[in-house]
Amino acid sequence: MNITLTLQRGTILMNALTAVKPTPAPVAQQYPGFSFTPSAQSPRLLELTFSAETTTQFLQQVAQWPVQALEYKSFLRFQVGKILDDLCGNQLQPLLIKTLLDRAEGALLINGEGIDHVSQAEEMVKLATAVAHLIGRSNFDAMSGQYYARFVVKNVDNSDSYLRQPHRVMELHNDGTYVEEQTDYVLMMKIDEQNMQGGNSLLLHLDDWEHLDEFFRDPLARRPMRWAAPPSKNVSKDVFHPVFDVDSLAAR
Repeated sequence: MNITLTLQRGTILMNALTAVKPTPAPVAQQYPGFSFTPSAQSPRLLELTFSAETTTQFLQQVAQWPVQALEYKSFLRFQVGKILDDLCGNQLQPLLIKTLLDRAEGALLINGEGIDHVSQAEEMVKLATAVAHLIGRSNFDAMSGQYYARFVVKNVDNSDSYLRQPHRVMELHNDGTYVEEQTDYVLMMKIDEQNMQGGNSLLLHLDDWEHLDEFFRDPLARRPMRWAAPPSKNVSKDVFHPVFDVDSLAAR
């Protein structure tokens, strides 16, 4: 078994927070360059699909920059995001941010037609970077030393990371625990899958968690706690924050 994944975390830009206005519940729509439909799995999960034409044009326009250029020059990450948004009639960015900020939704399944083979791994990273930087700015990933991580999950692994041990049961957790920056979003993309089928991510909306009220009301729920990272995280100091925080709507 061999699965290759890429992951980006980040913070939503503050100017984006003030630019989004409430909109009605989503229905299946066709936008310039992409389609947007509710998912069959859950009304909270929305599917965004870039057309083959959009994907091709995007990759042609960013072909001059290898992934290494995106790693070295942070402003280029926003440039590739702008290129993608322009190809989508500048309707992509507001929709992405609105969805992530809407507590009733908050999750997207994103597909790019024509990008579906491991030989296109670099192109996948570029597309993921464009989408992520239309939302905000990526956190620094200490494990990879870059703005994103790329790693392999195998059937045998001696790492201390649960992500790389498919036989381990993944407990309920929130990504970004060991990141010193604020983490508002997580983007994960499967680059390759060999000798197995499945490997789907399990997502649970906080408001759908049956034990939320019990744990949120616990005296320790909002008290800062020490989070010590395992060696693989490459984090040299402990992080302190509470398990729960509160936004304008409810617990998070």
